[in-house]
Amino acid sequence: MTQDMLIQPVSEADLPLLASWRRQAHVRRWWGPPEVEPEAEKLRETRVAMWIAAVAGRPLAFIQDYAVADWMPHHFSYLPVGSRGMDVYIGEPGEVGQGHGARIVRHHADYLFRLGVPAIGIDPHPENHRARRAFARSGFLTASGPIVTRWGPAILMHRYAGGQSA
Repeated sequence: MTQDMLIQPVSEADLPLLASWRRQAHVRRWWGPPEVEPEAEKLRETRVAMWIAAVAGRPLAFIQDYAVADWMPHHFSYLPVGSRGMDVYIGEPGEVGQGHGARIVRHHADYLFRLGVPAIGIDPHPENHRARRAFARSGFLTASGPIVTRWGPAILMHRYAGGQSA
C-alpha cells in the first residue's frame, strides 16, 4: 500500500517537534544528545537544508542535506562537484522498523536528483545496521568503511543520479 508522503522545509514552528524527537532514546543513540548540533542553530545555518517527512499527514522523520563542497575537507569529497550529503532519522519511536526510512530516503534522493544533484552520500554509523539496510533498499551502495570522520565512525554509502555506481 502506498501512502502519501510529503517532505517540507523545517520552520521555526517545527523546532519543538524536532526537540522532542532528539530526546528519544533511539535518536540519541546515533545523533547524540539534543544539545549537539541543535536544530535551532542549524535552521540559521545556510549550508544545511532541513526537512520534515510526513506520511499520511503525520510527521515522522527528519532529513538534512548539504553541499559536500561546503564542508571541506569532507569524506565525500570523492563524489562529483555538486554532490550532497544526507542525514536522516525516524523521530517517532513507534514508526521505527516500519519501512519508512527507505521510502523517505529514496523520495528525498529522487527530489535532489531532479534538481540536478549528481550524487548523494550518506554515512551511517557502522553499528547502525537498520539504517544501513534502509539506505541499501533506497538504492545506496556501500563505498567504504568503516572509517572515522570528523563527525564520528561511519560507513560511506552513495547513490548516483541515473543509477550509476561510480
